Amino acid sequence: MKPLEAHPSRPSFARVIGAMLRLAFRTQPWIFLIYLLSSAGFTLLLVADLHLIRVLLDRLPLFVEGSLTFQAVFETILLLGGVNVLYMLMNAAMNLSFEVLSHLADARMTEAMAHKAGRLELIRFESAELYDSIEKAHAGRNRGFDAMETFLCSLIFHGGYFLALGFYLAPLEPVLVLGVFAAFLPVALARVIRASAFYNTENKVAPLRREFNHYEAALTDRALFKETRTTGAVPFFRQKYDQALAAYNREMWRTELRTGAIDLGLKVLTLAGYVGLLLLLVRFVLTGQVSPGLFGAVYFAMDAIFKWFEELFDRLGFAFENAAFGGNYLAFLASPERESGHAALPRDRGVELHQVSFRYPGADENAIENVTLAIHPGESVALVGENGAGKSTLVRLIAGLYHPDGGSVQVGSADLRAADETHFQRLSAVFQHYQRYRMTLLDNVRVGAPQAEPTTKSTEANERERATAALTQAGFYDRQGTRLDTSLDVMLAREFGGIDLSGGEWQRVAIARGLYRPHDTIILDEPTAAIDPLEEDRVYRTFLDTARGKTSIIVTHRLGLARIADRILVMERGRIVQDGSHAALIAAPGPYARMFRAQAAWYERSD
Repeated sequence: MKPLEAHPSRPSFARVIGAMLRLAFRTQPWIFLIYLLSSAGFTLLLVADLHLIRVLLDRLPLFVEGSLTFQAVFETILLLGGVNVLYMLMNAAMNLSFEVLSHLADARMTEAMAHKAGRLELIRFESAELYDSIEKAHAGRNRGFDAMETFLCSLIFHGGYFLALGFYLAPLEPVLVLGVFAAFLPVALARVIRASAFYNTENKVAPLRREFNHYEAALTDRALFKETRTTGAVPFFRQKYDQALAAYNREMWRTELRTGAIDLGLKVLTLAGYVGLLLLLVRFVLTGQVSPGLFGAVYFAMDAIFKWFEELFDRLGFAFENAAFGGNYLAFLASPERESGHAALPRDRGVELHQVSFRYPGADENAIENVTLAIHPGESVALVGENGAGKSTLVRLIAGLYHPDGGSVQVGSADLRAADETHFQRLSAVFQHYQRYRMTLLDNVRVGAPQAEPTTKSTEANERERATAALTQAGFYDRQGTRLDTSLDVMLAREFGGIDLSGGEWQRVAIARGLYRPHDTIILDEPTAAIDPLEEDRVYRTFLDTARGKTSIIVTHRLGLARIADRILVMERGRIVQDGSHAALIAAPGPYARMFRAQAAWYERSD
């Protein structure tokens, strides 16, 4: 398995901008067009405003001399006012269109990240590098889009404006035009340095940001803070949060200080260049090379150039900086996906493992070691063993969620790596760490098999009937006093006006979710820890009865339950050390008999 790169190569600025431009256009072409046109109109109106100021300044002395009527001056003033009104309207259209486009694009980018996460190899979620990559992708998602907007604004607004101003400045002295650009080159250099520094810093601070976010959740998240407070762990997590946040801030401040010192020095050079340009302009005025109107226009232009040229390079610097962060988003979307084939595997099939070995990323030893096993179609199998024996890892390999590092897992005659998506559509599993969704009871059950088509009254009725049957099979209603048609619509979240369930009730909901999903093979990986032993026995017996004729695998620590399966597999240190029925294994010397008698003795104790 190829590990995810901790520091993927940075996508180029052009690639990031190009990707975001395509995203903006595909998100809403008409809104994107309005944004472009309003930006261009905004720029042209600024130039028109400057031109009208020049005309007005040239006409005022003529009006004073009496060679020009007041009407001509008044018309210029009206035109100047009209241009400023249009200027404000264009600015509003530009800002509004971008806000709408940004929200729509953010939704698409979030969806793309979720889709990508669902396509990754599950084993990648066992590595810290993936979570760092996701954290950086989240941070870079919006910043990449902002980079595109900033670049477009710089290109259309600043670029267009400076091009037009060039026509005013060039007739005076070509060196003045060159001086304007040369004066602000240090600012551009400062922004490039800043962008590179903060991109490199992001690789260091992303794990720290995940860390203090986790500690913050322990202090504030409803799912965690109850235990945090009842155990008196608030000071502990507050200290952990402060330490992680302090480390994060140290890295950010180091970068700010380094780049700030460079930025200050280069801006001093820019200011010196601006002063020099003003002195050059004064020289042109003193020598009589410009008219009063052109002098006023150029003076305003110079002031605008100083403000907007600096803003241009600031914005371009931010564009490069944000594009570097946006590159992390693109790098995540480009990360390798899980291997899948196109082989349609047979229904009602068993599973065969041939010399399968598997090791988690960063581990020193194999979690599964050279396992050869055949599970026949329709057979019920129980996996038992001590904690860390490899039971959960083995069922994930059987399910195709992990791929072995050595050997093969086969369904029928096909390697599971070659299976198409229909394999996963006919597989159901309930694991130890199931999700407690803040949704209705009905949605919590049917989330395991969502409808591909829009829900109709008939499909809704069918889903409710199936959900009720699954909940009944899982033993949920044995502890509920509500009517079925009402309880399905209960919100399972007190913070949303609903109710809280006990741990055992949540486990029954999780089991019902697995039973609800159509399947040929079903796996129960110890989802009943919060259910009392008698109820657990009933749930498992009901489960096996429901799964009759289908392949079923049960992972359990309670050996008394294992005997209801057709076959028992005993695991130690990633190996299968015993294989047989309860009667055969209890009669043979070995770990199963020892563990069974130890558990039986515990239940039989009177003290």
